Amino acid sequence: MPVRIALIGCGKVTERIALPQLATCQDAQVASLVDIDRSAAIEMADKLKIDRRRVWTDWKQMLRDAEVDAVAVNLPNALHAEVAVAALEARKHVLVEKPIATTLADADAMIRASRIYKKVLMVDQTQRFHPVHELAHELLGQGKLGKVGDLSGRLGHAGPEYWSGKRKSWLVDPVQSGGGALMDVGIHILDLLRWLSGKEVRRVCCQTKTLEKQVPVEDNAKVLLEFTDGAIGSFEASWTARPYEVTTRFYGREGTLCTTLDAPRPLVIRYAKQDEDPNHLKGEEDPSIPSASRRGGAYSCFIQCVQEGKAAAVSGEDARASLEVILAAYASVKSGGWIELPQ
Repeated sequence: MPVRIALIGCGKVTERIALPQLATCQDAQVASLVDIDRSAAIEMADKLKIDRRRVWTDWKQMLRDAEVDAVAVNLPNALHAEVAVAALEARKHVLVEKPIATTLADADAMIRASRIYKKVLMVDQTQRFHPVHELAHELLGQGKLGKVGDLSGRLGHAGPEYWSGKRKSWLVDPVQSGGGALMDVGIHILDLLRWLSGKEVRRVCCQTKTLEKQVPVEDNAKVLLEFTDGAIGSFEASWTARPYEVTTRFYGREGTLCTTLDAPRPLVIRYAKQDEDPNHLKGEEDPSIPSASRRGGAYSCFIQCVQEGKAAAVSGEDARASLEVILAAYASVKSGGWIELPQ
């Protein structure tokens, strides 16, 4: 029997990410649509040939529906916790957009509810499901580079105004979003670096600037990282990058692994000579990239976790760890120095 999922929020995340992924997932059925703008929900329902009686403007009423097994929370960041906790209490499985929440207390409440009611709580950290990154994760896990002591990443695009369409973007409202580019795309690249490397952050130092946008949040951020194993790293988040870019770099004793999405060579490993001067190139490897995520994307993975009773691919605890680093980075901006994370 397919998992009947309600989509809470009929904005661009649902339109561009959720629906295309669910369309290829035979084990899922879009059961309901929820949005405070009923016309937007009805327009989406009509396109999907969903009965208009399955459209809601009040997510609390929808949660009483016994014909809904799971929900996807695609709402402004500050609303994630309230909706997710209520859904878990209503015995629904939950897939929530990144970041898990805007405060650690809210993240903890979500994790606690998931444990109490024994329902899947998964966070859609989208970059983990890109086939380039899935392959990089596999290769790094095989120890291709030897010990990695330095790593970096960058994720940038031209800004939320090119994503939001006709709707005014809540992403530039610090109350609803919890921050600017650092919270929006910084958490993507930070989470990706954590996942690919398997390393955890010990302390951070951050600088943010609003370089172009006339908004009350930052449009660029640069963050220095020190990891618990002594490795160092950095990442950048930008709303002024043109064109869109997602890059990572990992430096090990055996060589370097680089990923660059939408590039002619999206994943390259450069090996150093070991028996001579390691400054010289031994050779390069361009692994073949699968055409799609081996897990089918976040939504397919979530549905599989629900059906098979598996642990979430991106658990609440894991997503909380990424949020903790981002919040520490904001604290660093205020203090002007390094911020230690609890160990």
